[in-house]
Amino acid sequence: MVAVPRIGAIRASLLAAPLIALLYGLAGLAGCAHVAAPAGGPPDSIPPQLVLVQPDSYSVNPGFDAEVRFEFDETISEQGIQQAATIYPFELRPRIKKGKREVKVKPREGWVANRIYHLRVEPVVQDLFNNRIEEPITFIFSTGLDIPANLAQGTVFDRITTRPLANGRVDFVLLPDTLRYGGVADSIGEFKLATLPAGAYLAIGYEDLNGNRRADDLDRSDTLRVSLGASDTLGLAFQVFRHDTAGPVLAQAQAVDSLIVELSFDGYLDPDSVLALRQVELRALPDSQPIAIDTILHAWQYTAWRDSVQAELRARADSLAALADSLALADSLAALADSLALADSLAALADTLAAEPDTIGVEPDTVGLPPQGAGLPADTLGADTLALRPIAAIDTAEAIAPAPERRPEEAREARPPVGAEAEGGQGEEGEQEEATGEDEGPVVLPDTKIYVIAARPIPPGTVVVNVREIFNLSGFTGGGEIAYEQPAPPEPEEEEPPAEEPPGEPPLREPPPAQRSAPGPLGRRGGG
Repeated sequence: MVAVPRIGAIRASLLAAPLIALLYGLAGLAGCAHVAAPAGGPPDSIPPQLVLVQPDSYSVNPGFDAEVRFEFDETISEQGIQQAATIYPFELRPRIKKGKREVKVKPREGWVANRIYHLRVEPVVQDLFNNRIEEPITFIFSTGLDIPANLAQGTVFDRITTRPLANGRVDFVLLPDTLRYGGVADSIGEFKLATLPAGAYLAIGYEDLNGNRRADDLDRSDTLRVSLGASDTLGLAFQVFRHDTAGPVLAQAQAVDSLIVELSFDGYLDPDSVLALRQVELRALPDSQPIAIDTILHAWQYTAWRDSVQAELRARADSLAALADSLALADSLAALADSLALADSLAALADTLAAEPDTIGVEPDTVGLPPQGAGLPADTLGADTLALRPIAAIDTAEAIAPAPERRPEEAREARPPVGAEAEGGQGEEGEQEEATGEDEGPVVLPDTKIYVIAARPIPPGTVVVNVREIFNLSGFTGGGEIAYEQPAPPEPEEEEPPAEEPPGEPPLREPPPAQRSAPGPLGRRGGG
C-alpha cells in the first residue's frame, strides 16, 4: 500500500517536466479524437505514477468543499473507474470523476465538518496499455479535527484451521455514531489502520464473499470491542468463522471402546466452554439403567489425554526393555564370574602341584610334566595358568539396577481428571519441556465432537445418550438424544497347550556337579 506522505502535495520532478509538456502537446494535437494506445514504438509496461494530490495529505481543512484530486503522469483508462476509490467513513457510492490524467473523488452529500477522512485509490486505475497501479494509495485529511497518531494492527485468521485469511477486510465502527473506517489485510492476513478518531469501536474482521465491503451472515467474521486513544497502538487478532443462528444438535454417537463414547454434532463447539457431568446422560436399555460417567472432554482435551496415555505406555515398555537388557547382562556377568572362579581353582591347583608334586601320589612324568632339570622350571605351569587373572570386581547390583518407577501420583495424572481439563503429555520429555518453559500446551481448536468416558465398562447392547446445554462457537446452546449399539468386548484368545514330547528315551542330561569327575592336574577330566 502506498501512503501519501505528510510533506504536502506530490509534484513531478524537474527532470520529468519536459516529458509532461510533450505529452500535453500531443494531447492538444489529438483534439477530440478517439483515445487509444499509440501505434508503433516499444510497448509501455510501466503503470501510472502518482504525481500530485490536492489538498495536501494529513492537512486540516475546515470548510473544505472541493473534490480530492489524484493526478498521474500519463493518460488513464476509463475501465473500472467507478470502483477506483473508496471513502471512509464508508460511503457506498461516492462521486468519482475521471480527467485525462486524474481521478477526482467527493462524497455525494459533500464533506462533513470536523471529520477525519481516509481515501483509498484501488489498484484498478490503469493506463491505455492496461498497466494497473501495483498497490492501493491511501490519502488522509481532516475537515476540522486534529489528526491523531494512533495505530491499530494485527492479523485475520481462520478460527477452525488457524490459517491466515488472505485479503480479508477489517472495519472499525465508531460508537455511538456508527461511522465506519476500514482496510484490507495483505496476503498473509496482516493489516494496519492508522489515524482513527479516538473513541470506542466495534472492530470486525471478515472475508467479504460477495465483495460488498460489509460483513454479511454468510461471511466468516469476528467482532471485538476496543477502545482507541489519540496516541494508542492496538494489536488485534481476528479469529473468523461462519456464525450459526441456532444451537448445536447431537447427530451421532458411537463407541470408541468399552469405556469411551464419541458424540458428534452438526456444528463446531466452543472449545473453551466447561463441560460438566450433568450435561450428558448414558442409559442402558431395556430398563434404562444409568451408566456412571467419569469425565467429559472436548476433542482437543481427549487428544492430549490419549497422547499422554500412549506416551506413558511407551515409557513403560522402554523401561521393561531396559530391565530385560539389564537382566541379560546380569546373566552374562554371572557366567563370566563362574568361568573366572574355575580359572582361579585351576591356578590354585597348579600352584599346589608345582610346590609339592609328591603329595599327589602320581609321578610327575605320568601327567606329562618334564623331568626335573630338563630346562623348564617346575613352576612354569603355575606361572602360565596364573596369567588368567580375574577382571576387576563388578558391582552387579548397580549394573542391573532397574529403571526408576513412576510415582503413584504421576501414574494417576495420565488419567483425565474428573470435571477438569486434561493435561498434556506426562512422559519425561513433557516434564522437561515444562521445566524449561518451552511447552506451550495442546493446540486448542474447535471441533464437532466431544468424548464421554464412563466410570466402568459400558454393558453391550442399546445405549441412549442425552445431551443438553452444549455451547457452539456462536454462543448458542443445544443438545439432543440419540441411541447407539455398544458392541460386546472381544473374547480373549485361548492359549495353545504346550506341545507334548514324543514317546521314547528321555533326553540325555548333564549330570549334576556332585557326579562329575574331578579335574586332573592339567584340567583333563578323569585320570587318563
